[in-house]
Amino acid sequence: MRIAFITLMAGVQWGGSEELWYKTAILAKNNGHKVFASIYRWKEELPKIEYLKKIGIEINYRDRFDKDSSLPKKIKTFLKNRITKINNDYKKLFEFNPDIIFISQGSNFDLSVHHFELYKMIKTRNLKYFIVCHSHDQYSAIPDNNIYPRAIDIFVNAKNVFFVSNRMKQMTERILCCKLSNAIFTWNPLNITQYKYIKYPDNQTINFAIVAAIADMKGQDTALECLSHKNWSNRNWKLNIYGKGYGMEYIKQLAIFYGIQNNVILHGHVSNIEEIWLNNNILLIPSAGEGLPISLCEAMICGRAAIVTDVGGNTEMITDYITGYVAEAPTVNSFAKTLELAWKDKDNWEKMGLNAHNFAMKSIDLKAHETLLNILIN
Repeated sequence: MRIAFITLMAGVQWGGSEELWYKTAILAKNNGHKVFASIYRWKEELPKIEYLKKIGIEINYRDRFDKDSSLPKKIKTFLKNRITKINNDYKKLFEFNPDIIFISQGSNFDLSVHHFELYKMIKTRNLKYFIVCHSHDQYSAIPDNNIYPRAIDIFVNAKNVFFVSNRMKQMTERILCCKLSNAIFTWNPLNITQYKYIKYPDNQTINFAIVAAIADMKGQDTALECLSHKNWSNRNWKLNIYGKGYGMEYIKQLAIFYGIQNNVILHGHVSNIEEIWLNNNILLIPSAGEGLPISLCEAMICGRAAIVTDVGGNTEMITDYITGYVAEAPTVNSFAKTLELAWKDKDNWEKMGLNAHNFAMKSIDLKAHETLLNILIN
């Protein structure tokens, strides 16, 4: 078959959500299918994209909007491209003549808000397409006209719509005022090599870990404010922040502002997830928005409990005092209260981590890309 993968990820060059289409594309190529991938162009090529080209996957680059351009240049570029750009972006896609198109969305409504012309071209050609949704509005959301009602057409006409949490599906149906009989749950591939319990560290200093892009809604700032409260000043703790993003310098300065810079370590991106959990006691997810964090699934497989906010699929994985702790809202007040309760209960973290490992091993599809490919081609 001829399978085209399109990623609409434009905010950062790579995120955990990219692993699903990426690993599925490799598997499809290895199984003898012809594979095409449409991605945004960045200043530096990732080794993963180089690998796709090496094994014979055709890569189509789309230009991102240059936020550093001068205003006259931006206007000129917009006027030049408003009619032709979408056709140029996807000309090679339709020349590839795919049997199947798989579209990876960072946010549920990327296709309807920012890429509706692409959808119209797919619909005009009567092509079979699938979409996956990785994040969504959390709580109250009144959709604008780019979402309701026109997004209904996109979701209903897809062969399947994949969601990474049940809450995502429920929230999307609420926003669309429409039941999605074509919805399917999917896991994301994990970035760990061995699915085994990692011995709980015997640290004198409690090590908290946040494993996420340092970007909007991930909540590193919320964690810093919570840990700057006076009740933490005489406690023996460290916060290890893993990940990159446009907010790194801000988080560094915020730690200084709160006077906790000696307790906060920014490690940048760490590719060896198991190494993280050799030294850290518990995962913090203070996010204001999620689909289902891959870092949560990875931590649980490795045998660590988590302190999470009640967003996305977090509560589908974490049960209070069994596999971790749930803050009712993604606010400083709520997360601070939950962090305090967890600290007083830290003697039980090792047991909770074992519970988390056992639950994750029974629940998570560790071959999500194989499952996805089987659905796409059958």
